[in-house]
Parts: sequence; C-alpha cells; structure tokens
Amino acid sequence: MDLFFLTEAARYELLEARAAGIFQFAGAQVATNVARMLVAQVAGLLTDNFALKRMYVASEALNLVLAVAMFACGQHHSRMLFALNVGLGLLFAFSQPVTKSMPPAVADSREDLAIINGWDLTCDKIGRYLAPFAYAVVSSSYGFKVAVFLSCLLYSLLAVLRTLVRVEEPPSRKQATNGESRPTVAQKLRGLLQQIVDGVTSLKRDRVLQLLIINTLVTNVFLYPLNSVHFPVLFKQVAERADQLDLSVFDYMLQKVMFALDIKKKDMWRNYNALVSLGGVAGPFLSNALIYMLEAYSTNHKACQLWVGVNFGITSQIATMALLAVVVMLSGNLGAGSLVFNLVGAWILMIAVNNIVTTYFNSISQERLQHKERGRFIANIMTIFNLGSICGSLLFGWVLSAYDNSVSGSVSLLICGLVIKSVLLVLLRKEGNGTFAGESFCFVSLARLKWNTFFVCEAPGLLYQWQPVRMPSGNGRMKLKSKLRSCALRAWAMVIESNHHNCKEDMDIIGML
Repeated sequence: MDLFFLTEAARYELLEARAAGIFQFAGAQVATNVARMLVAQVAGLLTDNFALKRMYVASEALNLVLAVAMFACGQHHSRMLFALNVGLGLLFAFSQPVTKSMPPAVADSREDLAIINGWDLTCDKIGRYLAPFAYAVVSSSYGFKVAVFLSCLLYSLLAVLRTLVRVEEPPSRKQATNGESRPTVAQKLRGLLQQIVDGVTSLKRDRVLQLLIINTLVTNVFLYPLNSVHFPVLFKQVAERADQLDLSVFDYMLQKVMFALDIKKKDMWRNYNALVSLGGVAGPFLSNALIYMLEAYSTNHKACQLWVGVNFGITSQIATMALLAVVVMLSGNLGAGSLVFNLVGAWILMIAVNNIVTTYFNSISQERLQHKERGRFIANIMTIFNLGSICGSLLFGWVLSAYDNSVSGSVSLLICGLVIKSVLLVLLRKEGNGTFAGESFCFVSLARLKWNTFFVCEAPGLLYQWQPVRMPSGNGRMKLKSKLRSCALRAWAMVIESNHHNCKEDMDIIGML
C-alpha cells in the first residue's frame, strides 16, 4: 500500500532538490523495475509447473506475512520498513503471472473472459491510485499501527476468500513409475532452460499477439512516462509562472481549493499532478461501461467480440494521444486550473481506452495459449513492458533536460507513438482479413513458408493452426484449397453450434481430414 506512496515521495524530492536534474528524476523511475522483472520470470516458471490455486493462495499468504512483520516492527525501524516495502513490491510483481493466468481457469465460458479481465484490471488500477490516499487518511487519523493492522485484516480475509475459489486445474503430470529412472540434476536444469526458451518463443508464435505486444510496448515508451516524468515538470513550471497569467474560472476554483486545504504555494504543483493521477480512477469504470457496450454491439451485429474490442481500443488510443498532444502543446497559454481540468479529462479517456486494449489483449492471449505456457508468456511480456517503461522514462528525461522547450520534445514523442500505433492498427486490420469490419465469417488462409505451407482455420475470436503440409501444384493445389475451405465451413458450423465451447478438439480432427 505505502510502497507507491514512498516511491513517489522520493522521486518528487529528487525533482525538488536543486542538485538533482530532470534526468535523475526520470532515472529514479527506472530503479524499481529491474528486480521486478527478474522476480516475474521466476513466478512465470512456477505458475506453469505448480498447481495454480496453490500459487494463487500462497501469494496472498506471503502478503499477510509481510504485513504482520510490518505491524510488529512499527514505524521507527526505517531500515526494516524499507526492506518490507521492497519485499511487498517484489511480491506484487511475483503475483502478476499467477493472477493473470486465473481467468481461463475460473470462467464458465470464453465469452466471459473480457468481462473478468476488465474488472480485474479495474480493481488493480483503482488500488494503485487510491492506496496512497487511503493510507494517508487512515494513518493521519488513527496512526500507523491501526493502518497496518487494518491491512493485516484485509490480507487475512483475502487469503480465506482465495481458498474458496474454484479453479479448473489441468491433469497433473504422471509420476515416474518403478521401471522409469528419475531425472538427474542435469536433466532438470536442461528442462528448466528449455522452459525458458519455450516461454520466449511463445512471444513470436502468433502474429496477432506480436502486434498487440508491440502496441502495448509503444504505450509504455511514448505515453505513460508523460504522466510520471513530464507532468510533474510541466506543473512545476506552471506554478512558477502563475502570477504572469490571467486567471480563468478554473484557475480561480483551483486556487480556492488549494488555500482551503492550507497547501503552500511551493507544494501546489505536486497536488496538481496528484489530481491528474486521481482522475485515472474514473478511467477503469468508464472502460468497463464501454466493454459492456462493445459486447452488446458484437452480439447484436454477430461480430467477433475480441476483434471489435481491439479495433475500438487502438483506434481510441490514437485519438486520445492526439488529444493529449494538443493539450500539452497549448499548455504554455493555460493557467494551472485550465491545464489540470484539460489533462484530467484527457487522462481519464486515455486510461479507459488503454484498459480496453489490455482487457482484450489478455483475453486473446488466454484463449490462444495453453495452460502450461501462460505464466511464462505473462512474465516475458511483463519484462518487455518494464523495459519499455525504463526506456520511456529515460527518453522523456533526456528530452526534457536536453531541450529548452520541453513541450515540443514531448509532443514530438507523442506524435511518434501515434504514428507507430496507426501503422500497427493497419497491420492488425490486414491480419484480421476483414474481421475488424464486424463481419462474422470463417475462412482458410494459406501462408507460404520456405517449402512448406501452413494452413490456418480462422473464425471470429478463434484462430487455430495445424501442422505444415507440402502444397501441391496445378489441379492438386486447387483441390486442396477447396477441401480446406470445406473444412473451415464445417468448423465454423461447430463453433456456432457449441457456442465456442470445447471446439478446438473438433477443429483439430477436421484439420486432419
């Protein structure tokens, strides 16, 4: 809870200090990500090799242990508090591959994945934004001990509730029989390395997932550092030149609120940035409302739910990035109140559309990946996204410190990200071959790869690929194409009849005809 609070406090003190530059301020954002990437990799391997429910309950139990240790040591042991905060942060990174692998194991049908992922992401974002404020209110009113004790009670309740969750576990691996020799240490190490390699190769197995990974990477590099690096610098500059601008209605209202809260003038810029971040709390609720609307639209128009959601989300990302670029470009002519009002509105929209893309990205990956590879896949994409956040923070820090006009540098980075996302959207539309347009159909596509040709049966929301076959020439080629199209139509009929349930095995059988 207080990990995010202490991290932000340390970063803001770096920006406030005269000896520290903007690049050092951005560098502070980098420090906490490296260890989390390593922990996430370990968690991914454990998630794929152990019972999912046990991992799910154990991660919450470890949170409870650290919370009890924090309650026991009190607030006067600074080194212990620092170590416990680091431990809670690493444990949060450890739990992500576990929790993100849960929806397919608890969902009754595949159509529920988007809703489940949407609410999971909403609760995660709200907790991130509200935790520092909730801790500040409880600790200032009742003290540190009461705040930590309340956390212990909540962790205990969550651990009990997690034991009640019904999880559909895959069949466990067969134990070695008496006639079989147990694997040696060297064989176990080779198996571990092979799992790591398989986890990395899972990132490039699916073309659609590749494009969605790149899209999220672009978001982490060119968008999120805008809030964590540029907004604090921007608000600090606005606060310093507040006396030089005419007050608007929003400026007057914001000043009244700051004076009513007895916030000093030199500290106002921190609260401006907090207001923008707090506005992000409304974004997840807006995204859930939009997801319900997209699900209803897909059902009424007999369109693919996942493709409609991804198409809407990325298109909206491009539009909101353009809106943010305009607001940042005009920030030099806006007072603090007007700037905060515009950025809060734009940031709420941005958080909402980002949540939509993430929700449908998670649903697609959960649907297309096997149970034994989801944990490593999530750990690997978390590593990539953390590296993207590191590069983005350093990039924005370098731009803001290297150029006198920091606004033009940030706008240029936003436009660069916007252009890349536009290209990715075109590629995704091409990869979908019309499913983005809302058409409900099934087809077979043929893709030549060296001497072999892969044939793929693709239905709305589903894509299954069989083994490569030698493609004949002439009449034999035309007959095989006709046979594959017939298989695809029969597979699509099964998809409709079974309502997307357990159709992969049926389609695999059809693929071997």
